[in-house]
Amino acid sequence: MWNSKRAQNSHQSLSEFPQGTFVQTEKGHFYIVSPTKRFIFITQRVLESWSPQRIVQTTEENLSKYRIGAKMKFRAGSLLWCQADAKMYLVSDNKVRHITSPDILTGLGAKHNDATWVSQDEINLHETGEPLG
Repeated sequence: MWNSKRAQNSHQSLSEFPQGTFVQTEKGHFYIVSPTKRFIFITQRVLESWSPQRIVQTTEENLSKYRIGAKMKFRAGSLLWCQADAKMYLVSDNKVRHITSPDILTGLGAKHNDATWVSQDEINLHETGEPLG
């Protein structure tokens, strides 16, 4: 189960959540809610890329009316370092783009240490875009 500094302690008894609400269930699952669906975050790293300000504690039962949608991807602009292939990627238009030149990082105002270290499964959430370099 992930820890969240922003999570509230009491369970919310709401059966409807405003669109864009981040929730955590008693089973430790994190979702973002739309009017009819809930979208799961497969890792805390993906969740943190969205920088949620509040995470509402609720139950799986309270979310049962929301169909489960797709897995959430990293937010656009996320800089990722894949431990499986030792490549750096930038998320753009829901695609990961391999950064092939350190000059790209300079142009983005980023440094190598700004990247989040991720797994191949997390990279595979995205389609592959054209390399940057």
